[in-house]
Formats: sequence, C-alpha cells, structure tokens
Amino acid sequence: MSLDNISLVQSNTPARPNMIAAANGGRERSLDSLRGIAAILVLLSHATIAGLYKVDPIWDEIKWTPLRILWSGHQAVVLFFVLSGFALTRMWGRIGFPRYDAYLASRIARLYPPYLASLILAVCTYHLLKALGAHWDLGWMNVPNPVFGENLNIPGNLLMIGVFNPSEINPPIWSIIHEMRISIIFPLIYFSVWRLRKATFLVFPIISLLIAYAISGIIPLTPLQAELLISLHYSTFFAAGSFLAFHQDAISKAFSALKGRWRILTWAVALLLYAYPFDNPWTLSQRMIGDLAIGVGCVLIVALVLGSNEGRLLARFKFFGEISYSLYLNHYLVLSVALILLYASFGSLTVWVVTVPTAIILAWIMNILVEKPSIAASRLVRNAIISRKSDD
Repeated sequence: MSLDNISLVQSNTPARPNMIAAANGGRERSLDSLRGIAAILVLLSHATIAGLYKVDPIWDEIKWTPLRILWSGHQAVVLFFVLSGFALTRMWGRIGFPRYDAYLASRIARLYPPYLASLILAVCTYHLLKALGAHWDLGWMNVPNPVFGENLNIPGNLLMIGVFNPSEINPPIWSIIHEMRISIIFPLIYFSVWRLRKATFLVFPIISLLIAYAISGIIPLTPLQAELLISLHYSTFFAAGSFLAFHQDAISKAFSALKGRWRILTWAVALLLYAYPFDNPWTLSQRMIGDLAIGVGCVLIVALVLGSNEGRLLARFKFFGEISYSLYLNHYLVLSVALILLYASFGSLTVWVVTVPTAIILAWIMNILVEKPSIAASRLVRNAIISRKSDD
C-alpha cells in the first residue's frame, strides 16, 4: 500500500538527486485517484470470498473474461507499489541526502499509526462479536479469529517489519509490511534508478527473476531470508515508479501524443498486462514472474494517466484517493463482520451490498480520526528534523 497519500508532484526540474521535487508543481490528483480506484479493486476482490470466488461453474466461466479487472486485488497491490515508488521519489527529492533520518521518521509517522489503529480496531471488534455470542471457526471464509495466547503474535504485529502471519488479524497488511521494509531502503532504490536510467527496466526485473528462482525451492531459505527476498522482489515496482517520477515530463509528453486507435490499443495492452498474468493456484515463483508483466501494465497505466484527459477525469474521484490507505487497511474487517453476521441468514448479495458502502464509510472515519493526523505528524516530524539540522 503502499498505500498512502504522499503528495504526487509534477516538476520541470532536472531529474537528479535532491532536485526531483519542484516547488512550482502541484499534486498529481489523477495518481491519487488511481490509488483510490486500486483500493476499491482490492475491496471488490476480497468481497468475492462471499460467493463468487471458486464457486462452480460460474467462476471458471468468468474468471478469464475482462470482468477479472473488477477483482484484480493482487494486481492492484502491484499498482500501489508503482505509485509509492513515484511518490517516494518526490518525497526523497524534497528531503534529500544527508537527511535520511527526516525521511525515515516521516515515513514511520505516516504509515504506522493507521496500521496500528486498524489492528486495534480489528482485535476489539472480533472480541466484541465473541462476547455478544458470535462464533466462527478459524479459517472459515478466510475470516481472522485472533485469540490471545494461542494464534496471535503480538510482537510481530507491533514490530510490523518482522516475520509473522499477517492473516492473524488483518490479512491485507502483508503489503504494508513490504511497503515499510522497502521504504527503509528506498534511498538506495532512488539513487540506483538515477544512475541506471533506462537500464532500470533490465536490472531490477533480472533481480526479480533470480529471486523467483531462489524462492522456487532450489535454494534452502530460512523464513526471514524468504521474506526479505520477497520484499526485494516488490522493490522492482518501486523502482519502476521512481523511473516514472524522474522522467515524468518526457513520459507525459510522449503518451499524451498518442491519439485515436493507437491510444486505445495502448490502453488495451496495458489492461491486458495488468489483469491477466496472475492466477491464485500459481506457485509463489510463478506469481513473481507474472508480477513482472503486471508491472509493465501498471507502468503503462500510470504513463497514460499522467497529464491526459483520462487523468483529468480520474482527478474528479479524489475522495477515494484521500481515503485509499484507510480503505485498504480496514475494508477486510468490514467484510469479515458482514460474513459473520449476515452470510448464513441472508447470503452473498447482502454481504456485498453491506460491505462496500460500509467499508467506504469506515475508511472515511478512520481517515479523519487517524490518517489525517498521521499525515500532519509526518510533515511536522520531517520539518522539525530538517530545521534542527539546518540550525546545526
């Protein structure tokens, strides 16, 4: 996710370290909105658990149709990573070397409070449901069932970047874990992309392919080694987003020039690459290879949106961009509660009808109560550290 609303800024400044952010730029609202749409796709994807996912015969008949874009949850996470790479490039460009402490403190203040709030809310809600007499078995409909002292790794969840089972409380946090790990090393990605330039799209995918080979079981790995390699794989998409940020003006100009059939064809290729190179029975190694094709689709989508009519249309949906991180973090709780309380008596349709608007409302509330204060705290911490260093 990352899944947060860092300001996405346009720039005419030279693409070099510490000069990537432009004082004369504004928010790239279209990319904020694109993040919001991705969060909605994750919500819809998880909602298929209630009665579409792997339900014969309908699932086999529709899962490879163009409708699969509506439940492209994993693909949306890859898009999140590309957008985060774009946004973090702007952020690091504004802060710059040697102010890594300001960058990291700001990033933690931005990501961690909403993450922690989602865990606390989920644990309290599940325990309240049990106190009111609700019962569900662990593993039923993929609904979490956290029990203190049994299946709940409290230190792992609190630490955020360690090795633990994210499905204990809030399954979607798996991507936030990778986002935080990658955020820690992002300045290395930033400078690598700046030095590699176009070779970024050769070097990082090769690294991902090597990781896919290692993860396949050929090489014995500890859980920690495997987790870190997976995070390194996802850093490929942060690098892709970083490249887009470094070369935004040229990319925007080139893709804005595409008109008529060429533009339609490019959109078709982008959506095909985005939606199709993923299927749930695939092994982790196969998914990683598929991710690379998904990443190409995501890069094309972002490039098509930048500075275009489509981008201006997307910008109208900025509300969903503003709540995207909160929506991503809290939608699964709403779905789980709906499954527990409604599924047996009212069926799938009721679960869907209740889950989608309720998840959006909860995301809006959490955005106001937790996310916006964390954004303010992030800026405050960053500016305080930078000011202190300037005084020194």
